[in-house]
Amino acid sequence: MSRVSTYDLIVVGAGPAGAHLALRMARAGFSVALLDRKRFPRPKACGEFLSPECAPLLAELGLYEPVVAAGAWPVAGMDLHGYGRHARGGFVPVGPYAAPLEHGLAVRREVLDAIAVRAAAARTEVHLAEGHTVTGVLRDADGAVTGVTVMDSEGEPGELRARYTVGADGTRSAIARALDLWRPVPWLRRFALVTRYAEIELGPRAEVHFFPRGYFAATPVDSGLFSVNLVVDEDHLRASPLPAAEYFAAQLRHVPAFAEKLARGRRGEAVRGIGPMACTTTTPVFAGGALVGDACGYVDPVTGEGLFFAMRGAELLAGELATALHAGRTGPRALEGYRRARRREFGPRLTMARLLQRGLRSGLVTKTFLGLLQRRPRLADLLVSVTGDYAPPRALLAPKVWWPALTSCAGSVAGA
Repeated sequence: MSRVSTYDLIVVGAGPAGAHLALRMARAGFSVALLDRKRFPRPKACGEFLSPECAPLLAELGLYEPVVAAGAWPVAGMDLHGYGRHARGGFVPVGPYAAPLEHGLAVRREVLDAIAVRAAAARTEVHLAEGHTVTGVLRDADGAVTGVTVMDSEGEPGELRARYTVGADGTRSAIARALDLWRPVPWLRRFALVTRYAEIELGPRAEVHFFPRGYFAATPVDSGLFSVNLVVDEDHLRASPLPAAEYFAAQLRHVPAFAEKLARGRRGEAVRGIGPMACTTTTPVFAGGALVGDACGYVDPVTGEGLFFAMRGAELLAGELATALHAGRTGPRALEGYRRARRREFGPRLTMARLLQRGLRSGLVTKTFLGLLQRRPRLADLLVSVTGDYAPPRALLAPKVWWPALTSCAGSVAGA
């Protein structure tokens, strides 16, 4: 990279949000610098689940077939366990809304991300700069962002300038922090410990196992592996003297049936940690740019919507960026349409996710909730379908949606 380079757009972070945005903008004819401090493929702590609504977003960019060819596992729904309860939900029609696929997909993040990054790098409009760390944000006299300062893997500094700069660099976003947009969420300070198991009998569904202070979320992924996330309160993890792998193993005593399942296989890699994950931002837009994906704030993996938010957010932002760039607008309100679209698209989902997050912190609430889902299987279907992203939360306002869910019987769950 030359010492100073200029582009239409700088995208910091080459995960699903950043790589998808770069691809969309390149297709629209704009020059893009796509930066990441890592080199791909690289491991990434994640739930690794793609909801059904991710399929058309992948297909639009020519990524769906490569992801399927890489062995992405079809996930037909979710099994919810905890406090002696078991509920099972699948992706069913919700009013007029039906899933584009009968299942979601699960694939290792190093596979998913590398496919998108290489597709972006294949575009002549995209300059991929791996191993580059953002060290600062450039601004003009009015405070608008005009680019970033970087350091490459050899320690060489440089500057990149652009009409727009986008932070797609996750919950620890350097862009959000540099602009003082990042805020902690004290009541939701959680860590995730992530690993994968081999030689496990893989089924058609993801699993969540709740216990006091946390939960295990797991799904089959490509290559015959079983991806397992332990999500726990930060205070409990920090108070433990145990190393990560031993802490992970110790928490399995709370979920004996799941522990027995894992014991039949073998842990195939180290336990990796990520956190604290509880954060939000004051706004997703600023003069000269925007935030997208997890850089906008943390999405609890219990709903499995993080990757959809990243991909759909990239789609929403790309449209607004293209309009602004064509019009030559870079003022503080140039991307206001993106902010409104995010609020309209994600606001109800985030509200529902936060209600779940708060409720599931209580053992009594979790036990009662799982008991209700166990007795009313269609209600479990409804929950899984709405978090499958194809049915908007407003669909729940229709009484005809609730009636079959509330009148369903429990026999089908016990015998499923």
